[in-house]
Amino acid sequence: MFRTAVKTALAAGAAAMVLTGCQPMKMGSAAIIGDERITTAALHRTVEEWNEQFRADPEANMRRVGSLAPDQRLPIDAISESQIREALTRLVMIRLADEVARTERIDVSTGQVDELIEQAGGQRRAGSITLANGLPVRYTRDLARQELIQQEVLTRHGFEPNASRDRIRQVQQQVVRLYADAARRLKVKINPRYGEFDVSRLAVMPTVYGLSRGETGTGEPPEDAS
Repeated sequence: MFRTAVKTALAAGAAAMVLTGCQPMKMGSAAIIGDERITTAALHRTVEEWNEQFRADPEANMRRVGSLAPDQRLPIDAISESQIREALTRLVMIRLADEVARTERIDVSTGQVDELIEQAGGQRRAGSITLANGLPVRYTRDLARQELIQQEVLTRHGFEPNASRDRIRQVQQQVVRLYADAARRLKVKINPRYGEFDVSRLAVMPTVYGLSRGETGTGEPPEDAS
């Protein structure tokens, strides 16, 4: 429930393409996805909200790390870059799922979302699952809708858990291409401060800066060849 279906089910078949955030960004933007703008302030508020809620929810703690006792909390005292990238990834993927639903003509009803949340154990437990996935509780319905879209896309393209590895990989590649196409259509741009959107992982990853000629990467000048 609320797992990142594309990230888990499709990771092995992801295409090796990268959409970088190197183009100029509007000041104050963390990401631009089509006509939607996620501001840096909104992103940081979202992560701070998640951090506060997550620390107070032992079930979310257990789901995220898998081994904590019910009365334990993760010692999160500050917001990390990886937490910010994770939240931004989730927000981008929610928007990409909506775009895929539009192009694939997938209609997810309010009732379907309600049913999935009920299957997860109700609003409270579904909220814990949302927290375990790196977003605050207010995104529970968005993640439920995203999962329903992803399940339908996978099914339409022939995904069956018991199929051969080759067949599963083929379906994975087909569906990843749908998400990659959606990212291109929406011209996903990520502020380099946060990284770049790597379609091969369907995630915001740290920006990798190449070394210019003559650089060693050690902070020391290259040795004199003479």
